[in-house]
Amino acid sequence: MQGNYEDYQPLQDQLYFSQAKIIKELAEKGPCVIVGRCADYILRDRKDVLNVFIHADMEFKKKHCMERRQFPEGNAEDMIRRRDKLRADHYRYYTDQKWGDSFHYHLCLDSSMFGIEKCVDMIEDA
Repeated sequence: MQGNYEDYQPLQDQLYFSQAKIIKELAEKGPCVIVGRCADYILRDRKDVLNVFIHADMEFKKKHCMERRQFPEGNAEDMIRRRDKLRADHYRYYTDQKWGDSFHYHLCLDSSMFGIEKCVDMIEDA
């Protein structure tokens, strides 16, 4: 019995390539906002893309996560560090680049300095 190459890919790879296909299709249809998913890399050859990286200091991240009830107060910092490490590992695996490296973005914003609403305003202005 013969199968397709896709049949033998790890599930995580299948998910990435499916997401990449959807991201490209969305970009073809018109303006859209895509958060994460290596979209900056997937759409790197397009000229009509604005790549933005938003970061914050740990205190801001903890406060934000606890306000949104994502993590219990005692575990917030550990969970944030783990989540960021997973993001960085995922990004490096699929792009062979460093997650958060300003070279890959048109705009890098510190939401702990400007606040979320001001970051939104700056992105809209850009």
